[in-house]
Amino acid sequence: MWQPAGIVDEPTDATALMSAVRSTQQRGLGPQEALADALYGSDDNCRNAEEHGVEVIAPTMGDRKTDALSLADFETSPQGTVLSCPQSHAPVRVKKKNTRHTAAFDSEQCRRCPHQGSCPAKPGTSHHYLRYTHKDLRLALRRAYEQTDAFKDRYRWRAGIEATMSEYDRRTGVKHLRVRGLPAVRFCATLKALGINILRAAAVLMALTPAPKAGIPGTLSLNHAFSIVKERFLSLCRYLKNILSITVHYPSPMHINVS
Repeated sequence: MWQPAGIVDEPTDATALMSAVRSTQQRGLGPQEALADALYGSDDNCRNAEEHGVEVIAPTMGDRKTDALSLADFETSPQGTVLSCPQSHAPVRVKKKNTRHTAAFDSEQCRRCPHQGSCPAKPGTSHHYLRYTHKDLRLALRRAYEQTDAFKDRYRWRAGIEATMSEYDRRTGVKHLRVRGLPAVRFCATLKALGINILRAAAVLMALTPAPKAGIPGTLSLNHAFSIVKERFLSLCRYLKNILSITVHYPSPMHINVS
């Protein structure tokens, strides 16, 4: 596709899933399941992840019309061939060419069907035809699975992930970095994620550590110790920030004349 000179297509977040899967597997941390939002749940991502032994649990893009039939309402074989319609009528004939399927149904039966207006099989010259691809069938089956309690129970853990990312944004300001370039952005984002992990680890330790007994001199609570370390770290950051801002606004002269 033509595009103006100097403009390069940038990778989107949707392509980052497989990079993350490969990265975790190279470190021996590869997951068996990956919870993701709809942006990462494309058919290509799901198939590529499956080849790496990872099941992607994510909603499909777009909304399904609840009052219409879909491919998932037809009985199909493991090879993707339609065996019968929702009214249990077998097709007159089926045809497959590459990844495309065609199922022809008796028009007389289809005209008497109560679901004629919402059925994906459309009238043709001599029959009613249902045309679809392997991808269409996979997406239809996934949309049907999304309506089940089993999917909702598995996907509910996504809420906890979203809460973590929300805290990551609110507490660190990761969406408003003052650096440019992928290496610098990755470095800053990693440090901020490390900070969130330290804060959460400290919270867990404080919850698990029994409270110190009153009256013992020299006892310092973990909470107090963490507050001291935090304040000193923030003071150091403010000091470095002031030094850097002075250097930026007041650069040293190239030559110094001594009289």
